[in-house]
Amino acid sequence: MKFISTLLLSAALASSALAGTTTAYSGKSSKMVQPMAPAGCDCFAPGAAFGVFGGGIFPEDDGQDAAGGGVLYDYFFTEYFGFQGSYGLFATSSEHHQFDGSLVLRAPIRSLCIAPYVMGGAGMSVNGDNNTDYHLGAGIEARFASMDCMGVFVDGTYHFAANDQDSDFTVGRVGVKFRF
Repeated sequence: MKFISTLLLSAALASSALAGTTTAYSGKSSKMVQPMAPAGCDCFAPGAAFGVFGGGIFPEDDGQDAAGGGVLYDYFFTEYFGFQGSYGLFATSSEHHQFDGSLVLRAPIRSLCIAPYVMGGAGMSVNGDNNTDYHLGAGIEARFASMDCMGVFVDGTYHFAANDQDSDFTVGRVGVKFRF
């Protein structure tokens, strides 16, 4: 019981020490000292972004790897949670069109102005016939506050074909995003 009381008291003291900043007075001249501004960028606020990417598709079956590119649209409801819709076109033996909708969970690191993220969702590929798929992936994005929060990103997603296990594939992307 004594251990639990000590632990709770320590937690209360530690949380009050981190409760926030206050304005302080320095020296005899009673000048007000402003608290320090938070370090890092504010580029991961809620809102929309448009992006373009280049990348590759890497099939699990006998298909050949192929390059391509596409466009995407992000909308974040909070700085941590959002939605992404994307379209990619890859130059396989016939054109592979990939439409995806993803829920995105990111963890911004403000001091470095980067945000690692994970995403998952569903999509449809059109390559002679229509196939539904589900995907999981991860990536990282860096934003540049001096360039109106323009971002660069790299990510990868593994797509599980809904109807045929031999049709699984991976998509890797590198691109830029612009907030608006």
